[in-house]
Amino acid sequence: MPTRTAAEPHVHRSFPGPEGDDGGGGGGDDGGADGALVVEAVDDESIRIVMRADTRHLRPGATVSGPTLFTLVDTVAWLLTLARLEPDRDAVTASVSMHFLRRPPAGTLVGEGRLLKLGRRTSVVDVLVHAEGASGPVVQATVTYAPI
Repeated sequence: MPTRTAAEPHVHRSFPGPEGDDGGGGGGDDGGADGALVVEAVDDESIRIVMRADTRHLRPGATVSGPTLFTLVDTVAWLLTLARLEPDRDAVTASVSMHFLRRPPAGTLVGEGRLLKLGRRTSVVDVLVHAEGASGPVVQATVTYAPI
């Protein structure tokens, strides 16, 4: 069964932070400080990743940028797919459909992924992103990955 401690090193290797960083801006149980992606929970069917969006991630109007949200969504789906594949396999993004539902403010973002299908050629993951202080999800995405 996949574990949080097994998933985090993979995130940090695959998404290195600035030079001298441990890969992702700090990691650990800091709630995703400085843009780090922190895996809170993972099992065979779901994953929960937290990211702290600060001023670097904002567009005018104090809203979290689309590329920041895409990074969280894509990472959630990728890691959930990897959690179900054999060791030493990878997967590439085949398609993403994102719906921006509410304006996400700076602060804690939580990406929750649910595996809808895992086949030989594709995996399909539903992702909801919640933001601290928002009345509901700020993003809903359906992500398809192709295992390689």
